[in-house]
Amino acid sequence: MSPESILLSIRDRAGEGSYRFSCPTCMDMIEKPADRKVVALLLSAGVELAGEAGEEAEHAPEAPEHPESYRPGPPLTIDDLIAFHFLLQDDDAFLRALLSSGDG
Repeated sequence: MSPESILLSIRDRAGEGSYRFSCPTCMDMIEKPADRKVVALLLSAGVELAGEAGEEAEHAPEAPEHPESYRPGPPLTIDDLIAFHFLLQDDDAFLRALLSSGDG
């Protein structure tokens, strides 16, 4: 499933919301809750925010206020995704990674 086939909506200022996609087997629309970790994972994989999340999504912490300041990095690999998965299992390591990501 490609990032383009997933719709991410952020509902509150804490960065939580939901994501939805069409099931490739049954073609039903599936909607799942997304806590801040899932939102971060989906955004890092290239999933874009849906416009229907309302005005609060415009001010959500994960949405870049100045997109022109975004500096893309190398393409995300499966190894990156696996490493990120394990990083999400450790709240302290995740917080350290978030705090150090601004040092660039």
